[in-house]
Amino acid sequence: MEQTLRDIAPYVALGAAVAVVIVAVLLIALLVSVRRLRRAQQVVLGGHGERDLVSHAEGLDDQVRNLRDAVEALEGRIDAHKRELDKAFTYRALLRYDAFRETGGEQSASLALLDRDRSGIVISTITSRDEARLYVKELRQGVPDRALSPEEVVVVEQAAPGDAGGGDRRLPSATDTNA
Repeated sequence: MEQTLRDIAPYVALGAAVAVVIVAVLLIALLVSVRRLRRAQQVVLGGHGERDLVSHAEGLDDQVRNLRDAVEALEGRIDAHKRELDKAFTYRALLRYDAFRETGGEQSASLALLDRDRSGIVISTITSRDEARLYVKELRQGVPDRALSPEEVVVVEQAAPGDAGGGDRRLPSATDTNA
């Protein structure tokens, strides 16, 4: 039996060497695969290589949730600004005319400044050769506090927002490119 063991010892050693080579090749392949995986993880995670993908995804989810909350807060502020802007004088019209026959050059004028609800003021200046008079009348939702002259009625209709008058004559804003 000792002879038999001596006869197969080289084959066993050769088999063990082949097994070691196969394991070494598998180990190298595994190391290369792990290196590629870490490189891909580095691309996904950036410089935060110590975190795993799950914690990175949770962090991204928290950031998205925070952004969503911030957007909702901004939407509320925008709605509040829109309500304030509805009360601003954003509609206007100017009408020049001759109030008296003896004067020329359309020296008299009426100016209407209205908000979205047709509330605002009408300023009229009536100019003659000897004097000039200034009149200011208030409108609340299209109803004047004093009777309007025909020219003032025209200027209010021209300035009125929407279908109530002459269209949408908004004051130019800093963001308008046509202004």
